Amino acid sequence: MAQREAENEPVTSGVPALVGSLSELPSIVLSTDAVDEVVWETAMLAVRAHEPTGSCGVTVLRDGHPVSLVPHLAEHNALEQSQYAAGTGPVPEALASRSAVVVADTADEPRWPEFAAAAAEQGVGSCCAAPMFVGDRPLGVVSYYAKAPHSYDEDFLLGRLIADLAATGLWCLLKHADKQQLSDQLHQALTSRAEIDQAKGILMAQRGCTADEAFDLLREQSQRHNVKLREVAARVVRRTTGGA
Repeated sequence: MAQREAENEPVTSGVPALVGSLSELPSIVLSTDAVDEVVWETAMLAVRAHEPTGSCGVTVLRDGHPVSLVPHLAEHNALEQSQYAAGTGPVPEALASRSAVVVADTADEPRWPEFAAAAAEQGVGSCCAAPMFVGDRPLGVVSYYAKAPHSYDEDFLLGRLIADLAATGLWCLLKHADKQQLSDQLHQALTSRAEIDQAKGILMAQRGCTADEAFDLLREQSQRHNVKLREVAARVVRRTTGGA
């Protein structure tokens, strides 16, 4: 009985930490619109739950190149930057293999000796790099660092789960940002169109010209003074209506 309890202890002891971590997600997502803050805080859930003295790093892909999401907060950012430069290490490997990569003991890591030596110098005994994917699209990697060796293994479920949640949150926020940008651009285009049409009507009334001739006048002023067409139109409207 005692042996069974000992075998089950890691699993049962991890459940409260997992549940506690997940319960914090709604407040994190609702507290800010900043992508970096949401993803960072989500990744930190795993660190606080599994290894309170550890740290994490978040790598995202921008135009296909890995960059640190919040370098000013990442304790081991230099370690991740060296991996970007060399193209080798747990982070590049996690992106390439699309699976979690674990360095159980930096003092005994044959795959990336330079990385292992640098990690040991920075007081990192073990680490885990969990990729963030949405479908077939890679978004980045969440890296976990611990002072003690063998803090992570291939079954680091919490780390992989948090990475998946971070990827989902990152994707949703990016999609929201894309939609908001599109909405802003559409609103600006509609506003510009309305101002141009209004300015054309003013010129047609003042000069007795056609719509095409009024538009040509606006375009001529735009080119002559190197000012956007919508700003020329806005000036005509403001001048006519008594605006500043």
